Amino acid sequence: MKYSVFIKRLFIIAKSKWLLEAVKGRIYSFASFEVVSNLKKMVPELTTIIDVGANSGQFTKVATHLYPHAQIHTFEPLPDLYSIIEKKFSSNPNINTYNIALGNEDGTILFNKNKFGHTSSILEINEENIHFTRKDNVLEQIRVQIKKLDSIALFTDKTHLSLLKLDVQGYELEVLKGADQTLKAIDYIIIEANLEELYSSQPSFTVMNNYLQMKGFELMGMLDFNLGNKNKYIEFDLLYRKISPKNE
Repeated sequence: MKYSVFIKRLFIIAKSKWLLEAVKGRIYSFASFEVVSNLKKMVPELTTIIDVGANSGQFTKVATHLYPHAQIHTFEPLPDLYSIIEKKFSSNPNINTYNIALGNEDGTILFNKNKFGHTSSILEINEENIHFTRKDNVLEQIRVQIKKLDSIALFTDKTHLSLLKLDVQGYELEVLKGADQTLKAIDYIIIEANLEELYSSQPSFTVMNNYLQMKGFELMGMLDFNLGNKNKYIEFDLLYRKISPKNE
C-alpha cells in the first residue's frame, strides 16, 4: 500500500463512522464510504440513485445502507465485475443491475479492461500518464454493449429526489450527452473530476464544469479526492445540484 493511500485511509477512519460500521460487521470500501457519507450530510434524502461505473458495487453497497429506501439503478459493463454485482444485490428488490456501458450511442463499443479494474475505461490510458501507466496496466480490449441513458426508461415521473453518480474514467461527458432528457429529472450529479489528462481525449474539468452549468447544475461541494504519483492531487469527486427548473 502506498504511503499516501495509508494516510488517506487513516484520515477517513478518524473523521467518519467507518470503524463503527466495521465493528458492527458492515465492511465498506474506504473511498465509497467517504463519498456517500459526505453526500448524506449534504443531501439527507434521495429516492432514486443511478450508479454508472459501479465496478464491484462499492458505491451502491454504502448507498443501500445510508439511503435504505432509495431505488438504485447500477451499471457496470465488465462481465466479471457485473457477476459480482448481480450476486451481491440479487436479493434486494430496490436494486436493478445492468451489464452495459453508458455513453452517447446505442450499440456495441470496445472497452479497455485494465489490470486495476477501477481504471478500466472506454478511453485508452494517456501515454504520458505517470500515475497509472498504460504499459503496466492494460490487459485486453473487449466488446461491450453501450446505450444512452435516455434509451432506458428509469423514471415514470419527475417527482423523485434523484442522483446520477458517474465514475467512468474520463467518459463522463459522453454519458451526459446521452442523458439529455434524463437530466431534466435529475436533482444531483456526482462526477469524478480530473486535474490531469489521465486518459486520451479526456475532457478537462473546465469543459465538464461548463457543460454542467449549461445544463442547469452548479457545484455544491467536494466529496472525496485521489492522490497520484508523489502525492499529487489528480482526481476529485464533486457534487453538483440542479438550480434550474426540471421542465427547462
